[in-house]
Amino acid sequence: MSEPVRVREKASWRETLLNILKAWNRHQVWKILAAIVAMWIVSGIALHFAERNTNPAFATLGESLWNVWVTLFSGLEIEINSSGGRFVVAAVLVVGVALAGLFTASVASILIERALRSREVPNLEMSGHLVLCNWSPRALDWIREVHSGIVTDKRPVVIVHDSPDEVVLPDKLDEAAFNDVYIVKGDPVNEVILRRAKVAQAHSIVILSDDRQEQHADGKTIVCCIAVKNACGQEHDPNIVAECQDPKYRQHMRKAGADEVISSADFGLRLMARAALFHGMTRVYQELLSVRRDANEMYLVPVPPQLVGMDFVAAANVFLPDRTNLKACLLIGLYRGEAMMLNPVGGEAGPLREGDELILLSQTLPDLSRLKPPDAA
Repeated sequence: MSEPVRVREKASWRETLLNILKAWNRHQVWKILAAIVAMWIVSGIALHFAERNTNPAFATLGESLWNVWVTLFSGLEIEINSSGGRFVVAAVLVVGVALAGLFTASVASILIERALRSREVPNLEMSGHLVLCNWSPRALDWIREVHSGIVTDKRPVVIVHDSPDEVVLPDKLDEAAFNDVYIVKGDPVNEVILRRAKVAQAHSIVILSDDRQEQHADGKTIVCCIAVKNACGQEHDPNIVAECQDPKYRQHMRKAGADEVISSADFGLRLMARAALFHGMTRVYQELLSVRRDANEMYLVPVPPQLVGMDFVAAANVFLPDRTNLKACLLIGLYRGEAMMLNPVGGEAGPLREGDELILLSQTLPDLSRLKPPDAA
């Protein structure tokens, strides 16, 4: 895999300024500023007429406006003589504190949003990355899994979503898993957006169900699969994983181009059935599905040349002797084309062939380059 190149170019200063102005408008900052100015002018005029005969600080309109401005942001420093003046000052103090707080909070929210949106990039030049279509808060755990500390070949993640404001990610300094995550704004059913996310050069594309679509979520997922296949063309074939809400649409997603279809409802029911029959099985599946340093994982690796021609039992025995470190693993099955054979019996698997993929259980991805058959040890 070629080394991914991060971001080709940043947005120009004009685009940055325009985005800031849009954010200010969206956060109503201008309305808050207008309210502060209106409060300042109205209260300054009111205090001028209420205090001008008895209080030199408000004798002129200019002096009155200046003293009200100081009162708005630093508190009352001048004695008020009239009852009407005290009422106006009380209103200025209460409303001034509230408006100042709103203004500060609005500016802070803009700065935070800008920090989060800094992950949104207009142009990418990547290869071998992971593309996540659609967004849901549950995707946070997905990112943590694919960027787990035990994953040696970490790949950048590109999120394609039409509302980047909804993609709220933890700070990079707080969680290292979110260091290499970028956002491309747009609907993942749009082939232009998918090409911008470089789906053709991706290692895998994961299509989450769009929860906003409710009962039509699977329909959008099917359209996404078709769009991804069209954007990739005939020359590129990254792996496409689709989330399915209703298992009856599984075959439709496969026909639309999904290589793997995951139905959480289907998995959940099967897991509950196993737990009902064999108590404690949920802990086993949890172990296999958790990516952490002390957990065993399933790995799918090409059969090494030195094992080609061996039967399954002999190949399994090659992995058994060394049980001294975390790289110890078990051969539990294999893939041959579209056929999967788990724990094959008798001569079901036959001799291992070139193109087979071994299913291994291990705590870490095993290095099979130095694997030696028993007669070569």
